[in-house]
Amino acid sequence: MEGRIIKYYREKAKLTQKEIVQGICSITHLSKIEREITEYSSEIITLLCKRLKINMGEEKTKYHAFEKKMEELQHHIILQNDQEIVRLKEALERNPLKDMPDFYASYSLTFARYYLYIGNLEKANEYIKKIDQGNLSLSIFEENFLKHNLGIYYFLTGRNKDCIRVLTSIDHEVYHQNEYYYHLAVAHYVINQNVQSYYYGEIAASYFHKTMNIQRIIDAETLLLVQLNAKSIANYTEIKERYEALFRLCDACGSIARKAKAYHNFAYDLHKRGMYEKSHHYYLQALSLVDESDVIYCMFLENLIGNAYHGHTLNNKELMIEVERGMELLQKNTHALPKFHFQFYYLLLSEQKIQAFQLIEEKILPYYKESGDTLMIEKYERLLFYFYAENGKTKEALSLAKNLIPPSTLV
Repeated sequence: MEGRIIKYYREKAKLTQKEIVQGICSITHLSKIEREITEYSSEIITLLCKRLKINMGEEKTKYHAFEKKMEELQHHIILQNDQEIVRLKEALERNPLKDMPDFYASYSLTFARYYLYIGNLEKANEYIKKIDQGNLSLSIFEENFLKHNLGIYYFLTGRNKDCIRVLTSIDHEVYHQNEYYYHLAVAHYVINQNVQSYYYGEIAASYFHKTMNIQRIIDAETLLLVQLNAKSIANYTEIKERYEALFRLCDACGSIARKAKAYHNFAYDLHKRGMYEKSHHYYLQALSLVDESDVIYCMFLENLIGNAYHGHTLNNKELMIEVERGMELLQKNTHALPKFHFQFYYLLLSEQKIQAFQLIEEKILPYYKESGDTLMIEKYERLLFYFYAENGKTKEALSLAKNLIPPSTLV
C-alpha cells in the first residue's frame, strides 16, 4: 500500500511527480512505485515521505485502523448500538483517508448503510449512486454489500419484490452479514408470503443468537410470532408464553420501543382471536410506551380504535373522541401516515356508512395497491367484502372473495 499512500498524499498536496522526485529517483520509477509494479528501496520511500511531510509507519497504521473502523461501524449498525454508531461515524468523517481511492467504494457502501439505518433515504441513495455510476472494481464482499444496501433501500421505498430479488442474489458463501435474512423475511411478510417469511426469519434469529445480538433477537422473535398467526390461529397458551418471554427480554435490555411493538402485536393477536377486552388492554400498554409525536403512536391508536369498534370495548362517544384525537395528531405532526384511516372510522361513527366504504374503494385500496402492501389490502378488502354481502352487492362480494380465498381451497 506504500505506493498508493505516496500517490494519495502527493495528489492531496497538488504536487506533480516531477516536483517530488527531484534528487530522489526518476519520474518513471515513482510512477511504477505508485502503481505497485516495481520493487523499491526503503530509503526512497523515506525520502519521498520526508518531502510529503508524512511518516509511512504512522500512515500504514492509520490505513489499517480506517479499514477496521468501517468494519466496526457496519457491526454496530447490525447491533443497533446508537452511541457507538455516532462515535465511529464521526471518527470516519474526520479521517483524511476517507478520500483515498482505496476506500472510495467501501466508505460509500458503509455510509449508505448508515443513512439507511437512520432512515435518510435521499442521502443513502446518493452513496449508492456513487457506486453504481462510478464504474468501480468492487471486491466480491463489496458487490454483495451493495446488494444488501439496495435490498434495504427497495424495501424502505415500498419495492418489496425488487428487495426480494436483489437480496436472494447475495452469495451467502462470501457475505456473512446475515442480517440481510431479516430484511428478506420482512419483505416476504409485507407481500403476505408467510412461509418464506418464517423460513428467513428463523435463519435471521439463528444468526442473531449466534452473535449474541439481543435487540435483534427480539426483532426476529417478534416477526416469527406474527407469522405463526398469519394464516391460522396458533395455540394460545404457547403464543402467550412466548410473548411474555419477549416482554421480559425487552425489559432486560431496556428496549422500550421494542416492548411497545411487542405489546401491539400481542394485542393484534388477541383481536384476531376475538379477545377484544384483553386486546384493548395491551393496545393501551403499547400506547403508554410511545410518544404521541411518533408516527407509530397513530398506527397503534388506529388499531385500538378498530378493535374497540368491532369488540365494543368503547362506546360510540368514547370512540369518536379517540378518532378525533388521532386526526388531530396527524394534522399537528404532519405525518406521512395516510389520514384516511381515522376518516374511515369518523364516517362510520357519523352514520355515513356508504361514504365510509366509498373511501375504501376510492382511496384506501388504491393507495395500498400502489405501494404493494398486501396485508393492508387484505384487511380492507375483507371489510369491503362484508359490506357488499350485507348490502346485497353479490357480484362485488364474489369478485372480492376470489382474492380472499386461498387458491388451494378452490381446487
